[in-house]
Amino acid sequence: MMGGNWGKILEVDLEAGTIEDLELDEKIYRDYLGGSGLAARIFFERRGWEEDPLSPANPLMIMLGPLSGVNLPGASRLEICARSPLTGIWGESCMGGHFAPQLKGTGYDGIIVSGASDKPVYLVVTDEGAEIRDASHLWGKDTYETEDALKEEVGDKRAQVICIGQAGENLVKYANVMNDKGSTSGRGGMGAVMGSKRLKAVVARGKKRPPLADEEGLKETRKKMNETIKFNLVAEGLSSFGSNVHMEYGMAIGDVPTKNWREAYWEAGPDKLGGTAVAESILTKTHSCYGCPVGCKRIVEVKTGPFALAEGPGSEYEAAAALGTLQRMDDRDANHKANELCNRYGMDVISAGSTIAYATEAFEEGLISKADTGGIELGWNRPGILIELIEKIARRDGFGDDLAEGTRTMSAKYGGEEFAVHVKGMECPMHDPRSLWGMALTYATSIRGACHCADANLYTDMGVSSHKDMGLKRSWPYRAKGKAAQTIGSQVKGVIANSAVICIYIWVITGGIPEMVEMLNPVTGFSYSEGELVDTGHRIWYIKRAIGNLCGATRDHDRLPRRILEPHIEGTTSSLTSMIYPTYMSMGPMGKMRNEKIMDMNRKFANNVLFPNLNKVMRAMRFMPGLWGKQRALAAGKQEEIERRTVPFEEMIEEYYHLRDIDDKGRPSRRRLESLGMKDVADALF
Repeated sequence: MMGGNWGKILEVDLEAGTIEDLELDEKIYRDYLGGSGLAARIFFERRGWEEDPLSPANPLMIMLGPLSGVNLPGASRLEICARSPLTGIWGESCMGGHFAPQLKGTGYDGIIVSGASDKPVYLVVTDEGAEIRDASHLWGKDTYETEDALKEEVGDKRAQVICIGQAGENLVKYANVMNDKGSTSGRGGMGAVMGSKRLKAVVARGKKRPPLADEEGLKETRKKMNETIKFNLVAEGLSSFGSNVHMEYGMAIGDVPTKNWREAYWEAGPDKLGGTAVAESILTKTHSCYGCPVGCKRIVEVKTGPFALAEGPGSEYEAAAALGTLQRMDDRDANHKANELCNRYGMDVISAGSTIAYATEAFEEGLISKADTGGIELGWNRPGILIELIEKIARRDGFGDDLAEGTRTMSAKYGGEEFAVHVKGMECPMHDPRSLWGMALTYATSIRGACHCADANLYTDMGVSSHKDMGLKRSWPYRAKGKAAQTIGSQVKGVIANSAVICIYIWVITGGIPEMVEMLNPVTGFSYSEGELVDTGHRIWYIKRAIGNLCGATRDHDRLPRRILEPHIEGTTSSLTSMIYPTYMSMGPMGKMRNEKIMDMNRKFANNVLFPNLNKVMRAMRFMPGLWGKQRALAAGKQEEIERRTVPFEEMIEEYYHLRDIDDKGRPSRRRLESLGMKDVADALF
């Protein structure tokens, strides 16, 4: 019995105007799970690498996994996949919110959209069928307006909408897809792919529920997960302060990119933009994705001033950094306004902020002039200009047309490639490899370009998760030894999370491979062993790597800019990463006791003392014996200390290639592919 899936995908050809069902064999689900894994297999079979990202033939896949929409914490997610217009290689982007359970309820495991309409359209999918409808009246509207209009138009408040804004319509290379106004399929330009097809939105409303292999077993798993979440302070931090709880800790250890990755420490970041500062000022309430007890999303309101905004989704960590510290901008209200505009226009906050930060430094260096910007004088901490540039990008207006192409294209045109911070054309997320060395391998070897969501290295380097369940020892943040094996383990978990599909926050909080087996088997009935599930993770990773190769990616593209490998130009990096904080956050023996009184005490201490003061406490620890001398040596420019702090990237990646069995052209070996049952993939590569 196959549970959790329907065994069929909705096929939509916008050029022909046809809608059909694609039925899939059970084996493909067992081998690739669903989500981005299943999408990668379909993309390979259709030779998607031969199509231009913005051509009608580039298949756009909106894919669910067996866990999507199931009554489990974190099972709110879906994957949107296609060849990326930003990078030119495999693109995938995960989304939470409330769309996935509605799509699952229609009786489909996903949607594949091909062709391009000659006029704007939207797709309606229900448990009674699917229909292509005219969207001419919606073209030009932002994502908030589009979502509201479509819910009213279909006449069902429970219907869910994914849609693009003006950025997607205008083919901004990092345009995203939005749901629930604050849930984002953010990276790689999937919104531009929708725009190229003139697909404004997809509306889903379904009441069906797929069969489950073992409903009683799933109830036990759900109970166990909820109990673990209840006694976990990582979950508590996310609930109380959102993902931006990281700003306090991250700034103290040099993990928050500032001034286009030039500065290691900026006190105004956490003081003005951090999660605790937001909670104490403009936060009005919190919001959850479907079925999630954590509720990490922030709802904010700015009542007055030049950056006033009505009550709605606020900045999460990546937006707080990319549209805040990366610009060295400390205006809290402007940061949230910039985030709202990115949401409304439908574009990735990371790529938008990174491209603007690159342009600001290039302007400062004289590579970009006022003649290029249309008279705009770029500079740090200029909130009004940040807002103006975001609006220009979305409309490809003037200098915004250049910025809409992304950092790689901008630096090729204007110069300054040494401070254009991207990998394979995708701008780096807001975590610094100089603070967490594992992120260097994460960014370099991520299939879609620089990414922190495709593996679990971020959480492993911070010490809030481990790979003991895979027989791997933790590699300490400032150690090269073991980083390659740790990264491979992290990637296995990442692709499983994005194929199952489940929120990686929840999975990190609730366990590892054994717990994923406990989730998948009662749903699917596939009776995975832990070893079989790990092999599935490897299979999915290797087919994605092969797709990247077929799109033109080689070893030469697995590189990081020197800017994020060598010590900061301004300021110094802390060396305190994961010494004390992770031990407390995981609760240690107290977490295992599951004691309500102890947890209440720790919750109060964490919310009132620990989280609001993490930056100050961690920062003060730099004066500890043995640490302060190293800090002064680095500040004084001592070569020995500079070399010690430089990320040993070459050493780590060579070990990685060896363990992954990657050849000198960057391809997985035929032997490795065939061992995972992918002879056809090997044949395509060789």
